[in-house]
Amino acid sequence: MRKLKPSHLLWIASFATLALLFMLAPLTVAQDVQPTQTPLFGDTFGLATPTPMETPIPISLTGVGGRADRGPVAIRSGPGLEFPRIGRLGTGRLIDIVGWNGWERGRDCTPDFQNDLDMWVQVQVGETRGWVARCVLTITGRLTDLPIITASGDRILQR
Repeated sequence: MRKLKPSHLLWIASFATLALLFMLAPLTVAQDVQPTQTPLFGDTFGLATPTPMETPIPISLTGVGGRADRGPVAIRSGPGLEFPRIGRLGTGRLIDIVGWNGWERGRDCTPDFQNDLDMWVQVQVGETRGWVARCVLTITGRLTDLPIITASGDRILQR
């Protein structure tokens, strides 16, 4: 039997490690996460009253940021489920928000996630921009201070 050279062994070990990482990597169906039901008009559905978060979300470079508190979320190439996923934001991770798609001001998320799929925020990670459904993020800062961005990429300044 022929002996393998150390360089061949290193290559084989590297390949095996990489294959193992791909097999163990979790798959995400991030945008399919359903938000927990939000109490309306003071009704807590028999549960203890939620306490405010201990740690505030740091302000992003734009002054508006978001955090995926309920689970990982998909980052899409456009503002809608019909656009392909281009990335993922893990649970508890922060992201910079650079724009929004201009839904009615003062509108809040509803307990039924499907009713809110017309509200999207444009996010940026490094040089990459994408879109996340507004109601899957905890947002700090004023979205209305940011430009409205259309699906085609046109920016409408608010000031």
